[in-house]
Parts: sequence; structure tokens; C-alpha cells
Amino acid sequence: MKKILLLIIVLCLAYQGWSQSTSCAQTLRLATSTYEQGRLHELEGILSSCLSGDFTIEQKVAAYKLLTQAYIYLEEPKKADETMLKLLETDHYFQINPEIDPAEFVALYKTFRTDPILAIGLKVGGAITLPTVISDYYVADASHGTGKFSPGLGFTVGISVEKEIGKRENKKIVLAPEIMYTTRSVTETSNLFGHDSTKLISGNYSAIYKQSWLDINAIARYKLKGNFNPYVGIGPGISFSLNQATQLTNTGLTNTSVSGPDVDTKNSFNTTVLSVMAVAGARLRIGSIYVVAEIRYQQGLTNVINTGSRTNIEMVADYAGTFNNFRQSNVSGTLAVVYPIFKPIKLKN
Repeated sequence: MKKILLLIIVLCLAYQGWSQSTSCAQTLRLATSTYEQGRLHELEGILSSCLSGDFTIEQKVAAYKLLTQAYIYLEEPKKADETMLKLLETDHYFQINPEIDPAEFVALYKTFRTDPILAIGLKVGGAITLPTVISDYYVADASHGTGKFSPGLGFTVGISVEKEIGKRENKKIVLAPEIMYTTRSVTETSNLFGHDSTKLISGNYSAIYKQSWLDINAIARYKLKGNFNPYVGIGPGISFSLNQATQLTNTGLTNTSVSGPDVDTKNSFNTTVLSVMAVAGARLRIGSIYVVAEIRYQQGLTNVINTGSRTNIEMVADYAGTFNNFRQSNVSGTLAVVYPIFKPIKLKN
């Protein structure tokens, strides 16, 4: 019995909601017909009850548009401004159609700020670090010139802030500064040589640099025409060293393999390094957010090694290794969720 009673209550509530929706749809049709007949003074009374809560977002937009046009023709500019503002607050992405909408309505729309004041983005992605040796340093004399660097993988995550600049009708430039936590990895290998009492013994040295950085980048983007809102951009960056650890292995020099815990090598790296980058991406709006896919190339400009603290005692004594001077560039791909923040207002003349 209780289940039957509960079912009846649910059905009644569903019917009530459907009835209200149907009633408000009829109200909007009546208002549209009244507007087309020129009985503009009646619109406010017809729409007031459903505007207070029962209209869907699409219905509210249509209702506010009708009221705004009516107030324009009734020469009530204050009320027209009020309903236009409510329309823009209801649908931040509302667009006029100059080919269909009345010229007076289009002109009023253009007196409001309709673009987002800024947008906040959350980015995540992967990166490949590409090292470039500036000068060669070594411990074992015969290992000179044998060092080889290999790219490594890392990831990046952070936030961005976007601000469009330029004239209202032609906002092509977007300032997009960002703060990113980025891990980078580089592998170095080289040959080692030593002598015992009777013969030359060869060995191999391997170092995996495990890095984490805080990247602050100042990107300026230019919006292109095309599907999915493509763009390109460029800008400088500065990276702050957070953690530097090196996984070391020395094999063959003493007929054994020497390895151990990662060595803390932060003091051997510069605190800050500079870079410049080029980006390209595309945006897709889904509801009230944008999903953004981006690729970039980041060119390192400065040596990552602190030349005054190059030598790490544990690295030299236990593994016969030291740091070359090198720059590192990065290729990365990210996905971002971007949330625009709107605050429509009437612009001053």
C-alpha cells in the first residue's frame, strides 16, 4: 500500500511539473502572438508569472527579448535596459542576428558588455624534454666526448587566466598568463675508462635527471578564423627549480655495478632559467565551458646548470660523473577546461 501511495505522489508531482511547463510554453506563444499584434502594453502582465520561475532558460531568453523589443518601441529606455541586462545574465552566450533582429534591438545590444571579463582554465598534459649540450664536462679523462643525452618524459598541470583585449568588434588578441607545475626528465650516458695493474678496464656511466619546476609563462594568443576557434601564440617563460634528483649507475669500472638512492642535486642546477615558446590550439564550447587542446614548443634560452656549484661530491666520488652545461627545450600537449566569467553591464557612452 505504501509503495502504491508513493507512486501516486511521484506521478502527481511529475504531472504538475509537466502541466506548469506546458502552461508556460502556451504563455510564451500567447506573448509572441500579442507582440505581433502590436498590443505591447499587455506583454509584461502576460509574462510576469512564468518569468518568476517556471520558464526554462530558452523560454526566459525569448521572453526577455520580446519585452526588450516592446520597451524599445514604447520608448521606455530604462525598462529596455533592465530586460536586456536580464537576458544577458540568463544566457551569457546570447548572440544577435542582424539580418533578422530589429535594428533598434541590435543597437541596444551593442551598448552592453557581452564578452567575458576573463576566463579561468585548468590544464593538464604531457611533455618531452629535449636537451642541448653547451659544453662538455667529465671526470674520467678518456670519457671526453662520449656523453650522449636522450629526451625524457614528464607531465605538466596548472592554471591559466585569459583576457581578451582590443576593440569590441575585433578582439583577436588574448593575454593568457599561466602557472604550471612541470616535471622533466633527461638521461645522460657516457663511457668510463680506468686502469688496474694489468689492463684497461672500460665502464659505463648513466644518469637520469629527475626534475620538477614551477613555470610562469606570459602567452599572447591570436585568434584565427575557422572551426573549433583555432589560435596561435607566443611568449616568454621563466622556470623556478623546485626539486632536482639524479638516479646514477656506474657499471663495469670495477667489474661491479654501483647504484643507490637518487642523489639530491638541486644545488647544481640554476634557481631560474629562461625560455620562449610558440603555441597552437583549438577550442570547443560545451555548455558553459570550453575544452581546449593545445600543443607547444618551448625553447630553453639559458644553461640549467649552476656553473659555480657544478660538482656534487657524491656524484663524483661514487659514480665518476658530473654535469655538462646544457639547455633544455620541451614539446608538450595539454587539454584544458576553461570557464569564462561574465559580468554584463551597460557601457558608458
